[in-house]
Amino acid sequence: MPLQIRLIGKPAITRADGGEQSLRGHQAWALLARVLLSKRPLERGVLARELFPDVVDPLGALRWCLGSIRKAIGRDKCLTGDPVIPGLPDDTEIDVLQLHHADLAVQDVGVFLEGIDPRCSLEFSTWLLIERERVAGAIEELIRERTLEALSLGDNRSAVRLAEIGARRRPYDESAHILLVRSLTNAGRHAAACEHIEKVERTFVAELGERPSSALWSAARRSVTAPPATVRPQAVVKSLMDSGLAALSAGAVDAGIDSLRQSVATAERISDRYLTAAATFELGTALVHSIRSYDDEGALYLRQAVKLSEESGAQVIAAKALRELGYVDALAGRRPSAARFLQRGLELADDTESLSGLHSVLGFNLVDWGRIEEGLGHYETSLSQARAAGSSRREIWSLALGAWGLLGAGRLDVAESWLVKSLAMIDEQRWVAFRPWPAALLAETRLRQRHDPKALRLGLEDTFALSCRIEDPCWEGISARTIALTYMATDEPELAANWLSEARSRSARGTDSYAALLVTIVSDQLQLSRKLAQKERTERYASDLIQLATRAHMPTYLKLVQNHMTNKSINGTSSTVPLLRSHIR
Repeated sequence: MPLQIRLIGKPAITRADGGEQSLRGHQAWALLARVLLSKRPLERGVLARELFPDVVDPLGALRWCLGSIRKAIGRDKCLTGDPVIPGLPDDTEIDVLQLHHADLAVQDVGVFLEGIDPRCSLEFSTWLLIERERVAGAIEELIRERTLEALSLGDNRSAVRLAEIGARRRPYDESAHILLVRSLTNAGRHAAACEHIEKVERTFVAELGERPSSALWSAARRSVTAPPATVRPQAVVKSLMDSGLAALSAGAVDAGIDSLRQSVATAERISDRYLTAAATFELGTALVHSIRSYDDEGALYLRQAVKLSEESGAQVIAAKALRELGYVDALAGRRPSAARFLQRGLELADDTESLSGLHSVLGFNLVDWGRIEEGLGHYETSLSQARAAGSSRREIWSLALGAWGLLGAGRLDVAESWLVKSLAMIDEQRWVAFRPWPAALLAETRLRQRHDPKALRLGLEDTFALSCRIEDPCWEGISARTIALTYMATDEPELAANWLSEARSRSARGTDSYAALLVTIVSDQLQLSRKLAQKERTERYASDLIQLATRAHMPTYLKLVQNHMTNKSINGTSSTVPLLRSHIR
């Protein structure tokens, strides 16, 4: 039996002989976790300052603490040197580093360093807060992944058990409740599903002041009606798919979705795996892109499409479904999961259109992950393949979203050329519903190039109005944020703060908001409140940003908030980190 170190839940050390060893003191557990999770060995001086800021002899306290850890582990040659090297056996099992192991019992997973509250520096408190959020996010991502996997395999009993765990961990996360309702419905427990929806509605109204979206009731949907008996079933499936896609293109979303649902039901009834895979893919994609807050149900159908496609040899459909699954997770900030889906898609794709789509979403995920240059490389690849495939909309998407990465890299001239090209193609294609994103980004680019803020604001107000007519929270959020930036540029902070608040509330509407945009808006709020010396608001925004940026895997923003919380507090005073709220409005 290898040495086992448990840092999630109540910490524990289990030696190779099976005996559990005690480790006294919160500082010792905190020190062990800090050393094991650091990406590079830490110097003793750094560890002493972080963990023993009020001790007369911090280096001496550190030596004593390291000695107690070695004694508990039973190895004299571990945690030695300066910087401190872990030096543990290669087969040591550390739970926090093995979250994606197949045998991890998620129902037993608790809080990182549960019950450990060391007397330490503000730097370490910030580190611990971020790690707790990171671990919690990884566990919830794993629970969601396993729930979707169980649903796609028809293991409804496991799906219900996993979804219940997810809903308990995130009681104000509508996505978690959607998966539970879908699991209960698939398991034939329709009454329980409806009862749970009613309970969630009461809780949301009482605690949040708003009702959950219609996606929650839709998750309890039963099977649809059968096709006409006089028509060949395969022809019915194809006609339903065609009519559904045509309705979606014409803006008749509800009719389109209903037709696609019927196409899936009909294909399942005649046991045609290829047609079922194709119809399920189209339904999943439509739910993800056509209706707000339906990403969770859409992800379930896309998982099923991958499985059916691989079984029937339809690699193209599987690659496209994996692309959409990667997009859903990238949008929500579940970046490691998105990367796995997209890598699988690249292994299956063999045509330029599919490869263009996969590379565009890879760029989308990597840019927001902080790996900007790597992400921009994928956008370049996507653009060349989109042009080779003659896919104008894919080219528009990559130009407009790629410009977001170019702005992050400070390459304003290139960003402007991409956005101007994107808008010109949008006008050619009459793709009005996509126009607000590049229009807002072009205004931000020109604002940073010192164009007149007031003149830019006039166009942005039109963009915001169009976004509201389209009723797209992401478009509303980005255009409202850019209007706020123009007020910052004209030194009108109160108006800027109002527009940022508007941008935040609109972009967070629904369960499938764009995590990176929300993080960016909260970061803007933090910086503006600091400029105005609003201490209480600054601390609140800093706390919000830690939770949002950690769960969205956006390290650049974590560095920003860490700088604020460690040595840049308002009026030169430091303050403790506020407890995170369980739900960010």
